[in-house]
Amino acid sequence: MRMTLFFLILYGGTFVPEHSFALEKSESSLFRIEQTLSQLLGEQDAARYQEILSPEKLNSWEVYLPKNSSDELPGVLVYVSPRQSGQIDSRWRSVMDQQNLIYIAANNSGNRKPVNQRMVLALMALKALEKEHKFLANRMFVTGFSGGGRVASVLATQYPEVFGGAIYICGVDYWKDEQTPSVERLLQNRFVFLTGSKDFNRDETRNVYRRYLKAGAQNSMLMVLPGMSHEHPDAKAMTEALQFLDGEVKTAP
Repeated sequence: MRMTLFFLILYGGTFVPEHSFALEKSESSLFRIEQTLSQLLGEQDAARYQEILSPEKLNSWEVYLPKNSSDELPGVLVYVSPRQSGQIDSRWRSVMDQQNLIYIAANNSGNRKPVNQRMVLALMALKALEKEHKFLANRMFVTGFSGGGRVASVLATQYPEVFGGAIYICGVDYWKDEQTPSVERLLQNRFVFLTGSKDFNRDETRNVYRRYLKAGAQNSMLMVLPGMSHEHPDAKAMTEALQFLDGEVKTAP
């Protein structure tokens, strides 16, 4: 099944979810959303994805709401984890606060899961979130680490109208033209290629970054952090990457 169908269902205005969210909310701005595809999409639309994900399977997403005094609605950062847990790196909470971004990531969506399933869960994160909290539809980014970064690079290039920017952390693949609906639209977005001087994916990340530039994605930035291996970046680096996506940082340091 082509994943573009999911885009039409999610953003085409063809349905309205009829079910309430099973929400476990805490005082710390950390909570979990639990939903099946049938609850989010309705039985008919959910059935279209039964070869990828059971319509009645209970899925969950970890959410962090930013503590920000701004009157503006927050944006959203969808994270794709290489591991089973989608829990936020504790160092990134202050980054989400500062940048006024909601963090959301699927559980049970690690590297051992099929790519199509991980993509559906990442896209469904937006649908699961929209009934619980308002956010800016024109400020949605996607990121991922290692194998999750590779999935994020597929999402960013197949859905350039959904995600206006992406951060590829220690893992990225170049897009396939036949799977990218609009390269012209894609080239308008912003991309950060984040790796470390000791990351075994450093050279590959650098090469894909150069291919993006050659293809015309001029709003791209390469960050090679001294001493960092194959791991999450710290709060400072993550802040700089997000500021670039927002246009606050124009060029690489």
